Parts: sequence; C-alpha cells; structure tokens
Amino acid sequence: MITKSEEKYIYKPAVRKSDAIPLWFCFPSTYMIGMASLGYLHLFRLFDENPDVYPERVFTDTEKTFHQVENIELMGFSFSFELDFLGMFKIFDKYKIPFRAEDRGEEFPLVFGGGPVLTANPEPYAEFFDFINIGEGDESLVEVVNVYKEMRDIKDKKAKLERISQIPGIYVPSLNKGEKVVHKTYVKDFQKSLYTPILTEKSVFPNMFMVEIARGCPKKCHFCIASYLTLPARYPAFENIKAAIDTGLQYSDKIGLLGALITEHPDFDKICQYILEKRKEKEFEISVSSLRVDKITPLIIKTLVECGQKSSTVAIEAGTDRLRKKINKDLIETAIFKGIKTAHENGLTGLKVYGIIGLPGETQEDIEALADLMIRLKKDNKGFNLSLSVSSFVAKAQTPFQREARSANEELEAKSNYLRKELQTHKVQYKPTSIKWDYIQAVLSRGDRRLAPMLEKVYELSGTLGSWNRAFKEFRHLDPDWYALRARPQDEVLPWGFIQV
Repeated sequence: MITKSEEKYIYKPAVRKSDAIPLWFCFPSTYMIGMASLGYLHLFRLFDENPDVYPERVFTDTEKTFHQVENIELMGFSFSFELDFLGMFKIFDKYKIPFRAEDRGEEFPLVFGGGPVLTANPEPYAEFFDFINIGEGDESLVEVVNVYKEMRDIKDKKAKLERISQIPGIYVPSLNKGEKVVHKTYVKDFQKSLYTPILTEKSVFPNMFMVEIARGCPKKCHFCIASYLTLPARYPAFENIKAAIDTGLQYSDKIGLLGALITEHPDFDKICQYILEKRKEKEFEISVSSLRVDKITPLIIKTLVECGQKSSTVAIEAGTDRLRKKINKDLIETAIFKGIKTAHENGLTGLKVYGIIGLPGETQEDIEALADLMIRLKKDNKGFNLSLSVSSFVAKAQTPFQREARSANEELEAKSNYLRKELQTHKVQYKPTSIKWDYIQAVLSRGDRRLAPMLEKVYELSGTLGSWNRAFKEFRHLDPDWYALRARPQDEVLPWGFIQV
C-alpha cells in the first residue's frame, strides 16, 4: 500500500465540506502506470481542489480505500486504450459492482468515463457507463459535480441522468441511442501549462515531473486519432512553461516534456535555451517521447544530450514520399536523412524509427522501399543505433481514414516477415507490434453496443488473445472481420456519427 509519505503533492488539496461528495476516480491499471498519466492526475487534482468533493484514486491494485464502496456516490474512469475495459471490469469485480449500468440501482454510484477512446467511439463500452464525457473534462466535470450536488437527494437515477445529459459534452447512453448530437468539449483558454500534481518514486517513470507544452497536432495525418481528437492544436505561453519547469525543479531532477508534437510550439527554441540555462544552476534530466524528424536541430539535440537523453523516437510512417503524401504526412525523404544525420552528429546514440504497414493505398513496392530506406539510413549513419518499429494500420473513428479497409492478418504478417528478413540481413533492428492484437484494437475501434456481451466474456476468460478467439467462436453472430476489416461505404451511418469532434 502506498502511503502519503511516498507521494509529493505539488498543490494543496481543499478543506472538505462536511457534506463533500465521496468520489472514486479510477485508473483501469496499476498504481505504477496510473501515476504516470498526466491527464488522469490533472483531473484528480481538479476534484481534489474542490471542497464539495472527497475524491480518492483507485487502481486495479489498490489495497485499501478511505471510503467504503457503499458510500461512494460518483465513480469515474479514465480510458486511454481500447483494452482498458479489462481493468475497469477488474475494479467492478473487486468491489462487487454490476458491470452494466442498467443493473446498478440507487445503491450504487453513478459511473462515468472519459478519455480519448471514449471520445472517439464510446459505443462498445456504452452499456457500462451511466454517462460519458466527450472531449476534455476540465470544465464539464466541474459542472457535473455542481449539478449532481443539486440533485443529490433525489432518489431517481433517471432524473439525475436527464439533468446531467444537458451539460455540454456529456453523453448518457441510456437516454441517447445516437439520435442526439454530442459536441466535444475542449479548453479554449490554454495559456497555462499542465504539470504533474503528485510525484512518486513508485511510478513507471519514477519521480518524473511532466510538463505539457503542446496539446494536439496541427499536421492532421489521416490515420492519427491524436490529431483529430485534440483539435485545435494549442500551446501554453512560454512564460508559463518556464514557471512550470521552475516548479518541477523544486521537487525533482527529472523533467518530461509532453505533447503530441512538442517541436511545433512557436517558442520551442526558447524552451530549449531556457533549459540549458537552468542546467547551469542544477543538474537534471530532460526526457521527450518523440521528435518530428524534419524539425530536428542541433539546439534540440544538444538540449537532450546535455540533459541525459541518449535516444528518442521519430515517426516516418511509410517508405515512399508518394504514400506519405497520400496519408497527409508532410515529410520527404531528404528531410528524413537530414534530421537523422543531425541527431547522430550532435550526440544522440540512436533513434527508434516508427512506421505503419497496411496503410490505405500501400503497395508491395512501398514495403520494399521502407526496408531500403532503413538500410540506407543505417549505412549513412555508421555506429548509430537505428531500429524500425512498426504497427499495422487500424482505422480509427473520427479520422479521415475511419471508413478505410484493413488488410487481413495473413497479408500483414507477410509484409512484416519481409521487413524482418531484409532488415536482419543488414543488421537493422526490427520491432513489430502484434498484428493479432492490432486486429483486436481494430474490432473495438469501430465497434458498436452489440460488442458488450463479448467484452464481458473476454474478461471472464481472463483477457488473453486466446480469450478473444474463444469469445469470437461463442458470439458467431458478431463477425469480428465485419468490424475490423471491411471498408465503410460513404452512406453507412457510423455508430459514433453523433459525436462532433
């Protein structure tokens, strides 16, 4: 069990009112993973600074809670990945809470959820939630608390949900079968820089102080859910980023810069220069998850190297300029060579190159070109650790490619095996994701409410790949290929079509 002494609070929780609403804010994975999620921790902080709420963080491995489950009135879940339902069911199971919203009477808390998966397409999970936040919850969840407080003593769940459904960005599945449009909410005044509110060594990134310096991505690659769910792209003010870094350095010697495309910040060079100046006062590490390869400069690499980062990730997606153009990846081959050369010459020891196989419009020539490109990059950067990591294309709801077909697993495996053989011959590391798990992701990404009993069965069978195969056989009327593989005609009404992002 984690004690308060093992956590550093960067803010001051509110003094609770005597009638504060008991709320469990749940992360559908372990404490170690949940405490590395800035979005989850930020929303918890908003609840924790509200005197009308008494929130607790609950994880799949939580051993003891302050409030007993029978006293909890609101229960929220942060969903980041399609398979997070397994962690949610585990928490439901642990506290003997019925999975389906329709089976939870007045004696159970109202269960809500939010996050990118539920914003893009909540329908496979709709039966399990009383209400869902579509978009960013900073403002709408504050309003939820206010509305709930007004109706708290009413013993009529439907009446409460009808009132909550009137809050912008809130979707109540039991009252809305897709007839009513729900508009995504987002923070319009984005001058502040979010940062880690609670630090712990027990996080998967121990004592890492994360600073959000970009939200969203303006590049709009046609396959990328991160671009479309967080539009418009927004950037905190430079002065506020500086202040966040200063705050972090009071508590930690590890700073993580967070954002879908951090190099797009209009003052990114200034941020790097400020970090280098601060390092003269105190030694600390800087970490970034990825870089845009055509934005790599000597200053950026110098900043990373001086602050202890030895490698990073760049995404090129495809092997030819033609295919990159088709997917709206504004990146030409000469820029790839230049960016990687700059990273090599300025002190990084390696880069993980990220690509996708099975993209719409892809040919075998594109696969061969991807292998050839990596081989040439390796020859051009001798002694530099280059690896290729690929996933297979998954059509994501709310993206321009949401109606596109996905190749059969056998075809994708053949392409992956070709890359493995070619790259191993030239001693380039190859790290593919599991095509079978990508297929499961594809089923869920474009799923609908009919999947609910299948998800329950998968959990019952322990959530392994074999569990999915057994569930597919049991629910033969739900053809997984129908969800995962087929192209959607333009006149087909999509399950998630009522959501406006």
